[in-house]
Amino acid sequence: DNRGGAFFPCLQGRAKYEIEHNGIKTSYTGGQIIQHAPMFTCIGNHEIMGRYARKGSLNEEFNDTIPRAAALKLYGEQSLKENSFNTDTYEEIFTLPQSPEGGKTYYATTFGDVRLVVLYATNMWRYTTNEGKYKGKYGEPETELNNPQEWGYGQHIYEPIAQGSQQYNWLVQELNSPEFKQAKYKIVMLHHPPHTLGDNIIPAYTDPVQMIEQDETGNIQAVRYEYPKQADYIIRDVLPLLEAAEVQLVFFGHSHLWNRFCSPSGMHFLETSNVGNSYGAAYGKTKRKNLPPWESQDYVASGDPNGLVPLIPTIAPILDEDGQPMPYIASNDITVFSIFDTGTGTVSSYRFDTRKPDGEVVKFDEFKLNQ
Repeated sequence: DNRGGAFFPCLQGRAKYEIEHNGIKTSYTGGQIIQHAPMFTCIGNHEIMGRYARKGSLNEEFNDTIPRAAALKLYGEQSLKENSFNTDTYEEIFTLPQSPEGGKTYYATTFGDVRLVVLYATNMWRYTTNEGKYKGKYGEPETELNNPQEWGYGQHIYEPIAQGSQQYNWLVQELNSPEFKQAKYKIVMLHHPPHTLGDNIIPAYTDPVQMIEQDETGNIQAVRYEYPKQADYIIRDVLPLLEAAEVQLVFFGHSHLWNRFCSPSGMHFLETSNVGNSYGAAYGKTKRKNLPPWESQDYVASGDPNGLVPLIPTIAPILDEDGQPMPYIASNDITVFSIFDTGTGTVSSYRFDTRKPDGEVVKFDEFKLNQ
């Protein structure tokens, strides 16, 4: 990254990213983290590349993923990965634990008192609109209706996780393993949010249902996609497994904000990804900006679509314009990070103003995992 904010240098304290605030320029260096601690990662949408060498740039290649099933119809079995999507670069960069079924893409490992289960749960992020050349969440480009090779196939899921899939069966086996059952702390990490105020939980985490509209002569007039909320694989299939296995913490980060939730059984959900490029939070009067152009109860405009109430930070919440505490942080200026202390069983979240590298770091929330 020639702007000075590359991934590894930021985590080593070797970054050199210029920030300007009130006319004063400072250089953000990051911190020395990975010199002193291992890093366990999970795959999100930004770790997946699309069809190989079809476009003129890596950015275009990144946006050019299609499902394996669509690639099979378009190109046949030969070079199926190159004609759909791949995680090659991610797997080459990181040294990670592996599972026999998923390799580095989903795995489980024990680190001290923690059994960490990492899932491969992410889908293609697409624009809301499909006007002009845009491959949308809810429809194909208006200019490419007769060219299926230029379709995006909606927000397609990369690795199946629904009941009966290989990853689901692996998860069932892992949750019943001695390593998992004997662990003091049971944590599951994935990219896609089960509960959030963020935009990216819409549409539901399910395979897009394609609908092709044709005129009387058979000409395609529109290709659109629906995502039935009741078919959300994470909510319908995965979370019941985690609840039954007494997972204490589900950790994720797709929506670029901080918020947390707790289920009636006491399972905690923490999304701690407010590190800039915020898309805001759908809370109170604020509505999501990525809803389809038709009315449907499958697409919830505000709050957590899956029914949990966001929790107010326990120590120092940020106040809204009316002086009321907010249950989230969504800011391009504030950076948030969270620390799990296995000695006490507490998860603490901190915030600081990135524009002020020497400014105060504020602990604003803390909760304890059940043992």
